[in-house]
Amino acid sequence: MIGLLVSEYPDLKRRLAGRLGSADAANEALQDTYVRLQRTEIQDEIRNPRSYLISMAINIASNRIRSEARHLSATDIEELVELPDESPNQERVAEARSDLQAVERALEGLPGRRRAMFRRFWVNNIEYRDIALEFNVSERTVRHELLLATRYLQEATEEIFIPALQKRLSEVSSQ
Repeated sequence: MIGLLVSEYPDLKRRLAGRLGSADAANEALQDTYVRLQRTEIQDEIRNPRSYLISMAINIASNRIRSEARHLSATDIEELVELPDESPNQERVAEARSDLQAVERALEGLPGRRRAMFRRFWVNNIEYRDIALEFNVSERTVRHELLLATRYLQEATEEIFIPALQKRLSEVSSQ
């Protein structure tokens, strides 16, 4: 098996590079395959040794990718260290409560049934069919009511939030 890996190395590398996305990844996978083959004694007869080698190399590469994904790179750690503190302070909490009150006021502008459906769906996570049964309407009606409620709230809250957002953006861009 090692002899086949060595003799077919260029072709195996080319095939793996196509599957793994780079020649370097293919090269590493084949080197690891070579090391593993030296440590392992294959007991059974292998019908298609080339396919076996390719599968083995792909599995090794996949394991490496999974392993590397579990660990943060130096760049990732550096970025995390430089992240600003996003924990809620008193100002952010007050701002969020004010925003929520604005949304609540906007919700009051909806007809009662539409508002109730909206709350059931978005606040209580109730599915269309359950809302339809509760209000004795079709699921299509529920979807339509939710669409109208969402459009209304988007328009109503744009008037509230857009100026504040523009102010925040201008503060950030002036720094």
